[in-house]
Amino acid sequence: MKSFIKDPQSPCCDDNSGNGDPGPKDCLEKWREDLEKVCNDYSVEAAETAKLKEAFDNSLNWEDKLRNWCGLIETTDEKVKAVIQELDFLLERLKTVCVKSKCTYEVLQKLTCLVKTIFDCFYTYGENDNGLKKKIAYFMELINCLKHIGEKEKGEVIACIEAYEAKITVICDMQKEVLDKLLETLKCADLLWAYLCGELGLEYKLVGIRDILNGETSEEEDDDCDPEEEEPGPQYPCDHKKAKPQPEFPIKEETEDSNTVSGNTYFVKIKGEFEEAETQTKTLKDQWIASKKASDKTLSQKNNLTDAIAAAEALDTGK
Repeated sequence: MKSFIKDPQSPCCDDNSGNGDPGPKDCLEKWREDLEKVCNDYSVEAAETAKLKEAFDNSLNWEDKLRNWCGLIETTDEKVKAVIQELDFLLERLKTVCVKSKCTYEVLQKLTCLVKTIFDCFYTYGENDNGLKKKIAYFMELINCLKHIGEKEKGEVIACIEAYEAKITVICDMQKEVLDKLLETLKCADLLWAYLCGELGLEYKLVGIRDILNGETSEEEDDDCDPEEEEPGPQYPCDHKKAKPQPEFPIKEETEDSNTVSGNTYFVKIKGEFEEAETQTKTLKDQWIASKKASDKTLSQKNNLTDAIAAAEALDTGK
């Protein structure tokens, strides 16, 4: 029995070409021609699908990187705001310390002057300004000059004066040590105020940091820059900001419209690129899925034709 697959008159193989082909073809020959065409179509579609898959993967990786960058930027922005709050709290406390340290310095200054004045009372610095030690010696001379008092009474009075003089001497001997301690304390109080509250002190630097984080600093050009250093070249530029650009703060600005991106140049740029990457990734994914479905359909046709041809050839050879 002749196989219907090899029969050109078989209705299952009627290609109804009507295009001037030289007569009907048997099914096996037609399937082989269809398989060749399907293989070529699948090669093109598979290549296009692989190309779209690679583009989708690259776009997805770029989107993930931008998402991570945006997350890091927003996390940094939150930390910056927390640092600003801590700086405000610290500066309020520092103002109190500055006021009290200044008062402490002024009180210590007055105390040092007062103690120095007390010690000055014991010494003679001028002809008309006799100190207590000289007055005691003069008083003892007067006692010795008294005629109407006995020697015993004079001795008792002089003994009292000498005891008093001995105590005065002890006090005078303490002058250097006491004044050194007071001056050292005064110096420490002055340095404390200067380091905390004076020009270029801690308060000044903290205010500067807070102003930078709040974006309240003004850009000032370096008027002393040598024009020769502005020329292109490997030399270090005069303006340090050109060599090491400063970050822009605030990083992110709150707006009434949640869809509006506002902040520094870097944040707006990265956020915009991230949104573009999201859109591009979605588009590429849709294109890749559509291409994958088409190539899978063509692959299925290829496999079906391959199986059909193998079965027909087996049937034709009696296998």
